[in-house]
Amino acid sequence: MNLYIFVLFFIGYPIFAGEPIALITKSRGNAKYKIYSESKFRSNAQINTPIFHGNIIKTKAKSFSQVVYLDDRSTVSAYSKTEVTINGTIENRMIDKQVDVMTGILKVKVFNQIISEFKLTTPHSELTCNECSFWVICDKEKGDRFYKISGNILVKNPSIDET
Repeated sequence: MNLYIFVLFFIGYPIFAGEPIALITKSRGNAKYKIYSESKFRSNAQINTPIFHGNIIKTKAKSFSQVVYLDDRSTVSAYSKTEVTINGTIENRMIDKQVDVMTGILKVKVFNQIISEFKLTTPHSELTCNECSFWVICDKEKGDRFYKISGNILVKNPSIDET
């Protein structure tokens, strides 16, 4: 019996193990989050909730949530009616960051990326940068609008293969 538990622990450990890549640092209104392995959203994203690779943040009307990556303080702020997946893999204590926006309004501030570029994807576009700050409005019907605040940003539209 003990051997069975021991084997199950070592086989199952990688499935349940994982380091958080970010924290929810601000939350107002009806903001929810979902762990990638679960089917339902958890109610009210609380401050200091750890975010793991693949977690989804969803804000309702008049809501707001801010996520800060743990390695360099890069921030992703989700405004009303936004759904976003926070991704990241840890390499040498640095996080390779990617954000997937399904819909909504985001403000993103990316600090100097050392191991690879920050990547933001929407249903229509793909944005990459090393150090930048920008807004994105993602609308499934109207497309995407990007507003650069600072830095060098590359936006690519794969459907028309234009940069």
